[in-house]
Amino acid sequence: MTRAGQRYRNHKLARAAGVITLAILSVGAGAPDTSLDAAFTGRWRIDTASITGDVKPSVFRVGTGVFERDDNAPVKADGQPHPIPSDGYVDEQSITIESDHVVKEIDKIRGKLAYTVAYVVSPDGNTLTWHVASYTNPTGQAVTGETVQRRVGAPVKDAHLLSGTWVRVSVTSDSKNDTILKLDGKRFSSRTDTGSGFDAIIGGPPVKFDGDNSGVRAQITRPRPDLIVETDLSVRGTIDDVFSMQMMPDKRTIHATGVYGPENRSTSFYMHKQGG
Repeated sequence: MTRAGQRYRNHKLARAAGVITLAILSVGAGAPDTSLDAAFTGRWRIDTASITGDVKPSVFRVGTGVFERDDNAPVKADGQPHPIPSDGYVDEQSITIESDHVVKEIDKIRGKLAYTVAYVVSPDGNTLTWHVASYTNPTGQAVTGETVQRRVGAPVKDAHLLSGTWVRVSVTSDSKNDTILKLDGKRFSSRTDTGSGFDAIIGGPPVKFDGDNSGVRAQITRPRPDLIVETDLSVRGTIDDVFSMQMMPDKRTIHATGVYGPENRSTSFYMHKQGG
């Protein structure tokens, strides 16, 4: 999952401030600021309540033994693994309808477990909670998160309660999603406790993004002392997303912005430094 997308898989949230051109034209611009190096270095946690962006509603069609989400191809909801068109992150899916209120999904890539999702509809049928666990990190540990959505319109007649259109209300995440940054002059790394991330040279070549099954490579620039820009490149060399981190004056808050996907969707949120 790419940087802006891995913020939560539901489903590539996520991942701008017109930084693509700035990143390309400004490699290495600005003199290093050692106090800002120290400010960037540390453990950072997303303020999930601050997440904004042009996130599309989720649309589900579940009934007669078939599961379909958004514009993805329908999958038989028989609990058995079925191949699906690969996006680099998932190429096999199992869907189980456990009850009128619960549907479970298991995603694999090249035979390895990638994600599990439990879609749980509230008793009144108006709230949907995604319970997501990601296993794509180098350690294989479960990294969990939840997304809560509310229904738009009435339930679909004669269909599973999951069917319909849902808009995001909130997102929560466990501490294994915290980002650990290290900045020392030209050397920059961004990782999680489970090893996902990379080590790069600012202004240097793209580097492997550990824990990203699609083969994304990350390239880092620093247009200003207070701004670090990560450009994620696909295996084809095209830009998957651009993720920028601007240090705020208090040096304990980062304003993160991203542009991602073929439609150049955007997201924005704040990250807060943990500990001293």
